Amino acid sequence: MPNFKGQDQSVKEFVVEKAYLQFVFPFALKKDGADDLIQQLQQQGYEFFTLDNVHLQDKYYGDHTVSHYQMEKIFLPHIEPIIFPSDSTKKEGFRRFSRAFNQEFFLKGKYLQTTFQLLSIDIIICPFQIGMMNIRVELPDNMSYSEVIEFTDLFRVMEPLVDDDSDIQVGTKSQSYKEIKDFIFELLCPFMKDFLDRKNTNSSYFGSLPFYIDERLYVIGCIALQEDSKLDVEEIYRLGNISGFDNKGHPFIGAKNPAYMKRFYNNHVYDRWADETYYVVTDYTFSCMTKSQGELTHMLANQMFGQYYYSFLLFYYYRIALMKLTYDQRKIHKGIKGMDVDNLIMQINEFSAKMYNPEINSRLAGKEISNYVKKVLDIDKLFAQVNNTLNDLYKNEERMSSKRQNYLLQILTVYTVISGIYGMNLVIHNWEGKIAWNKLSHYTVFEYIALFVALSGIIISTVMATQAVRSYIRAKKRSKKNYL
Repeated sequence: MPNFKGQDQSVKEFVVEKAYLQFVFPFALKKDGADDLIQQLQQQGYEFFTLDNVHLQDKYYGDHTVSHYQMEKIFLPHIEPIIFPSDSTKKEGFRRFSRAFNQEFFLKGKYLQTTFQLLSIDIIICPFQIGMMNIRVELPDNMSYSEVIEFTDLFRVMEPLVDDDSDIQVGTKSQSYKEIKDFIFELLCPFMKDFLDRKNTNSSYFGSLPFYIDERLYVIGCIALQEDSKLDVEEIYRLGNISGFDNKGHPFIGAKNPAYMKRFYNNHVYDRWADETYYVVTDYTFSCMTKSQGELTHMLANQMFGQYYYSFLLFYYYRIALMKLTYDQRKIHKGIKGMDVDNLIMQINEFSAKMYNPEINSRLAGKEISNYVKKVLDIDKLFAQVNNTLNDLYKNEERMSSKRQNYLLQILTVYTVISGIYGMNLVIHNWEGKIAWNKLSHYTVFEYIALFVALSGIIISTVMATQAVRSYIRAKKRSKKNYL
């Protein structure tokens, strides 16, 4: 609820016949905690999602059905193993566990009070110790457009950072909470607290990612308006920026310059089916807004639960993983303990080879909408930055290796020159058979130098051989290790 002065209060209002919202929360998973989490999820009634289980098609989406057959045909063949792994042991894929709730809760804000139906929750275990939680919500029929956006704005605040965000209650009559974070981790998924990584002191709250601004959940929405609704740029802008009520309880747009809102429209709105259906992609939401009726509305909601949900998840994961790799590189430059250059290089290579794909959809509309998501989330820019990071790491490794070789060559040159000048025969005869320790006190300066060169050469050679063996073993282990 922004505190924005001088809002234009002549805002159009619409009746929303149906509203389905999905709130996505990315989190940091404890190292090596995925297997324990999977076991706990199964004990809590979460079921592993695969396309083969057709009985899951209508289990998690209220009155809607997501066709597994159609989803299988929509994505390119090399994408399917990533987003639809065949079993829960495939660490390279999105291991999704889902549970249907179908429970009614209430949310009360300063200017909004409503019930909502919590349909289901997904817990998705991704590579690189990244997880995502998705909460599916259905709002009551015939709410106002401003109320739907206000609900979205209130529910997406995990932990209030300003006073205007803190005046809420959510839950049931017998058990309510003042923060969405507590509602999720105390009532809905209390077991998750044991698996979130709490080591990042720079995080906004436990489990959050220190390299990602995620105190507000990302929203995937499907909003069905009445057929006679007159949509314009201002109302689409409101949805993209999640502008519900201002600090006085009035619907507001959040901008006054028509040219500014038009530029926003051009960069963030896919309007192939205007003026009936619009797809809006911003840093806060990926939403479908439509005034179509009947089966078409039903189909659009199915797509937002199915194919477009997975398209978004994949690019959203790309964004988080790429930012994590960039963050790890900065930790190396700062000399933070535990960060290994070789490990980071291997992680970047595995991500590029196994995970990253710039094209994921096989159909035109899916490609075009995915391109909007990819553009808004800056995937190409982040990937180019990580590639530059990889090149820098390789150059630094080459420079360090060259320096080590130069130092080694200098040391060997010194030993070679000294050995060539003096020769080992100065004192080596005293080491044959039983060592004559009593002769050490009668050595000349040059004989002591020869003795030092011989002994230190043996020690250095032993150390170098040991390091070479250890480096070989580490390289073998690194080549077999799965960094995802």
